[in-house]
Amino acid sequence: MRKLHLISATALAISMAMPAFAQDAPQADDEGASGDEIVVTAQRTSQRLQDVPIAVSAFSAEALDKQQIENTSDLQLTLPNVTFTKTNFTSSSFTIRGIGDLCVGVSCDQATAIHMNDAPLFSTGLFEGEFFDIGQIEVLRGPQGTLFGRNATSGVVNIKTARPQMGTFGAAGEAEYGNFDSMKVKGMVNVPIGDMIGARVAGYYLKRDGYTKNLFDGNRIDDREMYSIRGSLRFEPTDTTTIDLVGQYFHERDNRLRIQKQQCQRDPTGVMGCLNGTREFGTTNANTTFTGVLTSREFSLCAGCRQRLRLAAFMEPTSMPGL
Repeated sequence: MRKLHLISATALAISMAMPAFAQDAPQADDEGASGDEIVVTAQRTSQRLQDVPIAVSAFSAEALDKQQIENTSDLQLTLPNVTFTKTNFTSSSFTIRGIGDLCVGVSCDQATAIHMNDAPLFSTGLFEGEFFDIGQIEVLRGPQGTLFGRNATSGVVNIKTARPQMGTFGAAGEAEYGNFDSMKVKGMVNVPIGDMIGARVAGYYLKRDGYTKNLFDGNRIDDREMYSIRGSLRFEPTDTTTIDLVGQYFHERDNRLRIQKQQCQRDPTGVMGCLNGTREFGTTNANTTFTGVLTSREFSLCAGCRQRLRLAAFMEPTSMPGL
């Protein structure tokens, strides 16, 4: 699986600080002592977080690391009114305040806008990778169509990568090893080029065995083997002009399941699909969906159902040419 995620250019300089919520009271112990301020671009311009009249939550790199937010799914654990769902195939959805998009088709429009460095992304594989070398993440709750265009009915998730630092050489890295032979490596290098240009290269590599065991042959599936590389170039010809170029490459080669493992207490009535009484590894009752009903044994035994729904010509094998 090979993807080229983003190549964008912007002319906006921002500063980043510690996490907070726009509707929360200021934290005097943290911000007052250090004098730092959180700057966001929720209204397409750099503003202090407390001056933005929007329900927005901002996470700096330090906050992401402290709260162990490693991917998009982890965001829902620290944000109010926000859930993230991995659906069938390669689709996923952010649901904000109960509004989301769980449609599978390629023509479906998302209800939550996904932006990277203020540039919109469409048909993103957010669930595939992990966060690395992130500068800040902003989550705006509520309709944002005026400033962010279509597909922002429920809100906006704006991911900002770390930008090159001018005049400073820096490097950082981390490595992890865990059960299931899990190995994860992350790192970045920041190199200044003269007084006006800075370059930054970051990447990560992840490999682990699958969490799911095939009881038929004993093999493990749903493993991970992926890596991603991002290059950033910043050019500051004047004090009022900043140009950023960002390019990212992602590669994955594994047998990832198209949907995550889920527990289900099968509903025999077919009303809810799964019950919430006990945690079992049952299968969902497909009669809860319209297509599942059409192919169910109960529907085939229903006398006159096909005729009343005018489906006899489509469901009777003898009426189809060539059969």
